Amino acid sequence: MAGANFVLRKQKNSVDTFGMVRKRSRSNTEQRFQDAVLELVAESGCAELGVNLVAQRAGADKVLIYRYFGDLDGLLQCVAESRNWFPDCDELCDGLPTDPAHLLSLLARRISQHIRTDAATHKLALWRHAVQNPLTKQYTSEWKTLWQKLPKLLSQGLDYNAREDWAKACALLALSVQADLAGEAIDLKSLDAFSAQLEAPQLLEDSDSFEDSDVLPTNLL
Repeated sequence: MAGANFVLRKQKNSVDTFGMVRKRSRSNTEQRFQDAVLELVAESGCAELGVNLVAQRAGADKVLIYRYFGDLDGLLQCVAESRNWFPDCDELCDGLPTDPAHLLSLLARRISQHIRTDAATHKLALWRHAVQNPLTKQYTSEWKTLWQKLPKLLSQGLDYNAREDWAKACALLALSVQADLAGEAIDLKSLDAFSAQLEAPQLLEDSDSFEDSDVLPTNLL
């Protein structure tokens, strides 16, 4: 009987180990598929995204995409939710100057640099209007959320008219960032005019003194 129990324990351990190996193998394969999606997007945007190409890049059978994610959209949804595509608003606003013109300039540069730093994120910025898939939809959702939160944060404690001015300025700033990412020129005279009449954010008045030797004027964004 003791021998039988030993065999059973040995078999159970073998099954447990095999299950762990299979689970680890699936996790690794899923990650390879997600990495493959990001690599392909970084290289050529969303035009050529397909099950065959993703599977080829991942070095795995395309059948596993359907088994693990349901379909390509399921895989893209997992990739979309695997990261935050933009920094937190508090992080973006950390250390900003209180002067509205310099503030808007530096804020635009921070957002643009964050997007450009990651090739896949930059490509999504360019493709979000051309292709509708879980990746571009998630990016667009976070983009809209960012530009909804920023003016509220910057105009916190100000009166209604001042909050409206900041909302308009941030809307124009969003257009300028999008144009910059696409390599297009944009006339920022309207933004310059808004900068002159914006009330300085109260949120930043108690922050440390601003030091940045590389602040671009808004008309050079």
